[in-house]
Amino acid sequence: MVLKTFFPQWLIVFGLFACLSGCTPRPAQFSSASSSAAAGILLVDQHGRDVPFGSLIGDAPFTVVEFFSAHCPCQRAHDPRLREIYDAFSPRGVKFVAVDTEAGASPERVAKEAQARGYPYPLLADPTGKLAEVFGVTIAMHTVIFDREGRVRYSGGLDSNRTHLKADATFYVRDALEDLVSGREPRIAHGKALGCVLQH
Repeated sequence: MVLKTFFPQWLIVFGLFACLSGCTPRPAQFSSASSSAAAGILLVDQHGRDVPFGSLIGDAPFTVVEFFSAHCPCQRAHDPRLREIYDAFSPRGVKFVAVDTEAGASPERVAKEAQARGYPYPLLADPTGKLAEVFGVTIAMHTVIFDREGRVRYSGGLDSNRTHLKADATFYVRDALEDLVSGREPRIAHGKALGCVLQH
């Protein structure tokens, strides 16, 4: 009689635990060597707080990380296009982050630049330049798209323009995001980066 009473209760408790565990957000389990190496890199927000790179990945289906340059005219020309991409894909669950990985990156600089440019997403500082080094990034506006598991799904330029934006450009990041959120592999997984050389 005891077993008959206990067993169903045990199943209910176990099932409830399993359900709650499955609904709890978890950090990404990075599945590539570069992503794993980057997980512990500490970025800094505009308030001077440490932000582990690994904490940025895993709470959205896809996370876009754009390597920012404060001095690059290509970056400044593309600011409106970056906001357009954000406006198009943020409502579809895509997360956006920009990272200043150049010499002199600081909480003060990222706060100033984010406000001046009207970025609707975080701009973080990487004073050590380690994040760019891990992903082999040398050019401003190089953009990496990660999935929830930390896999790199796209890496390269934002589009095929430099300082003059054209309607007939090849929109590498926009097209990759459209493919990914639609359940397809990106039509182009590596686009040429056409910004300024990052200064370290």
